[in-house]
Amino acid sequence: MTFDYGTCIIRRSRLIMPANVPRFVEKAFLRNADAIVLDLEDSVPDSEKIASREKIQDWIPVVAKGGSDVLVRVNHTDELLKSDLEGAIWQGVDGVMLPKVENAEQVLAVEQIISEIELRRGIPSGHVKIGVIIETAKGMLHIEEIARASTRVDSLTLGAEDFSLDCGIELTAATYQGMLIPRMNVLLAARAYGKIPMGLMGSIAGYTDVESLSENASLAYQHGFLGTSCIHPDNVEILNQAFSPAKEDIVYARKVMDAFESSLAKGRASTTLEGKMIDIPHYEKAKRILERADKIEQLEKKKKRLREAAIGGLAK
Repeated sequence: MTFDYGTCIIRRSRLIMPANVPRFVEKAFLRNADAIVLDLEDSVPDSEKIASREKIQDWIPVVAKGGSDVLVRVNHTDELLKSDLEGAIWQGVDGVMLPKVENAEQVLAVEQIISEIELRRGIPSGHVKIGVIIETAKGMLHIEEIARASTRVDSLTLGAEDFSLDCGIELTAATYQGMLIPRMNVLLAARAYGKIPMGLMGSIAGYTDVESLSENASLAYQHGFLGTSCIHPDNVEILNQAFSPAKEDIVYARKVMDAFESSLAKGRASTTLEGKMIDIPHYEKAKRILERADKIEQLEKKKKRLREAAIGGLAK
């Protein structure tokens, strides 16, 4: 199954919220993220992981009321994984983010657990998706088998910080070319097997440097990625903008559509627009841009409506 823009979920921004910090979680619905990630992994200290897990069911409707998808990042360890999945999967959850995936067998094992929980809790079969995070060299070497392991896998992400640690690569401007290789491996696997390619040209750790974040997100979009995660609410709108078609691209895409369709009506599958050749690949790209822009517009309307309704409910 190759990548299909028509069925692709819009996930420009995934805002990671530590599940053990109520004041962050309670305001998450106001941030306009395409998805809110209730985190049980890296942002939660070991001493609070179990207690945080027990709060997930109550947090789900709190973060969902602004129209964002709800995801839970679980701990991928023998001690915590199964219990984390039990604590994460309830009505209203759209998926789990599975870190440090290294082979297809791990994905299939999680898929089996999710299926059992869905059945027990009356959740439609197959609803809860798996967002795979590649964070080790071993996972990168097995990325193709991981990508095609399950239809539940809806996205592939490179966890740059952990991956660079595992591989001994410094995350600096000087190592951009080296890190581009694993990033593009993730993108190609995602595109080949119909998953959402998630990534940033840089590190999400530098959240205070908004200019660099904007540049890195825009560069990631130019390379084919469709969204990324962030750890601060101020980063959400930067990502939403960077991973959306620019206004001028939308205008040009409409011109391409009109010019090509006019040419087809005359029996020709190529034409010229503003001094450049236009043929089928350009036409298909224009359709994708307009289709994505329309889906983003509809999503923004939905989030705004639900967010305003939630704020109005709080005011009563």
